[in-house]
Amino acid sequence: MFMWNKSKDVGILPQYLALTYLFLLANTSVFLTQLEHASFSAVVFALAAQLSYSFAYLLPIILILAILNGIFSLPALAGPLQKSRLLPRWVLYGLAVILTGILQVLVFADGFIFRFYSFHINGFVWNLVCTKGGIESMGSDTSATFTFTLIIVGFFLLQTLLLVLLLKAKPLQKVCQLFLTRKRLTISVLTVLLLAGLQSFAYGLSNLYAYSPVLTASEVFPLYFPVTFKKLAKSFGIEPRKNTAFRLKVKDLNLRYPLAPLTEAAEHPQYNIVWLVAESLRADMLTPEIMPATWAFSEKAVRFENHYGGSNGTRMSLFSMFYGLYGNYWFDFLSESQGPVLMDYLLQEGYQMQMFSSASFSYPEFDLTIFSQVPRKLLHDASELPPGASWEHDRENVTRMLHFIQKREPERPFMAFMFFESPHARYYFPPENVIRKPYLEDFNYATMDLEQDIGLIKNRYINSCNHLDSQFKRVLEYLEDHGLLDSTIVILAGDHGEEFMEKGHWGHNSTFNEEQTRTPLVLWVPGMTPRKVT
Repeated sequence: MFMWNKSKDVGILPQYLALTYLFLLANTSVFLTQLEHASFSAVVFALAAQLSYSFAYLLPIILILAILNGIFSLPALAGPLQKSRLLPRWVLYGLAVILTGILQVLVFADGFIFRFYSFHINGFVWNLVCTKGGIESMGSDTSATFTFTLIIVGFFLLQTLLLVLLLKAKPLQKVCQLFLTRKRLTISVLTVLLLAGLQSFAYGLSNLYAYSPVLTASEVFPLYFPVTFKKLAKSFGIEPRKNTAFRLKVKDLNLRYPLAPLTEAAEHPQYNIVWLVAESLRADMLTPEIMPATWAFSEKAVRFENHYGGSNGTRMSLFSMFYGLYGNYWFDFLSESQGPVLMDYLLQEGYQMQMFSSASFSYPEFDLTIFSQVPRKLLHDASELPPGASWEHDRENVTRMLHFIQKREPERPFMAFMFFESPHARYYFPPENVIRKPYLEDFNYATMDLEQDIGLIKNRYINSCNHLDSQFKRVLEYLEDHGLLDSTIVILAGDHGEEFMEKGHWGHNSTFNEEQTRTPLVLWVPGMTPRKVT
């Protein structure tokens, strides 16, 4: 790629990129730790994939620097530190440090995300970063932000130090000249390319015969490009085995919603609606010990004991709640800012409304979907509150919601919605709600040991659910004390669950299992007979 010396030595930048590749291998090794129940063949495949894909991640940087070298004919790349009249060598060196530093940070970030949530940097992550309120929804704090900042700065300092040592440290220069010769680098590159071909062939063969260990192992690497040759195999009379994994294909939609106009009975009660949804509230938290007030209320209402949310993430779960449709329709409704017929009807009927969230109505984009037709002044979220923990925001929002109910016009029906954040990671609560000890007191995303600390983390979660119960209690007691339960539908639910490594994951949004999808659901309708739905 670069201009070589007439001798067997190579220039500074090829040496720098070769050493960067070694550091990148250390960075990508986190993906190998995510192999679950891997066979010997899958491990060998993964090692070959790591060696070849680490080079593939670095290849764009090599090409950029090589192109600049060709355009500006920099003799500095050839070995002798000569000055260029077109572009000083320090500019190219600086660009090399910046690009390799960015690469190391991206690989680290992807590995961090995959280790916790089992998916790579994707559209969801990009949406999280770019949408207002997205980063805040993760529950990060100053300590975690500071730690991550130090890690990012550390990668750039490492790449800078590597270049400085190559330029200034003569012992390192001698070592590099001894081992990083033109011949050895050429052999190394050819070996990596050979490994790339072998792992691609192994994947294609595994895909042909539906050999899942290798197919699963490929998923741990970001930007993995699958190579298949089913058509070629068929031309030789080899019939591929069918992969029995479920695949859902969704065609692009032109919305026709609702399918038919709404009809209503001539005479019907106009019930008030109080709709309370808690972030990450899993089904087994609704117990007399953890949520005593909510449990007592559920004994007088309809309690659904085998209820599943519409998804394992917030946006699609709430979408299913309000629209009664599958969550994968979310994107089409978002693109057209189409609200649910339920909200259209309530607005048409003149309901007084106030919606509250301790997170944000812009992330997920509920202001463009569920509440798209609700005037923005009626949507109150964390942006209106002073800085504080999620439990403080929950308390303040309950106070504001009860104030709205108190000041409403009694002759008109009302709807109040609230989204609670207490059970969202990092699971906040005040001292009076500590019912499980010990718990992880210093919950820093960057420094915690997930496998070692998971029991302490779950205790934090249980304590936060106990605080959530205290806020549900405030609402339920107010409705009862003011005689509103006779005219009000009350809905208590979680948007989705939360896993604590029971199936190998922490949190939600990573896989569909009981822990991540089952949630409590309690429904109170005036005059409805209390019962348990199993």
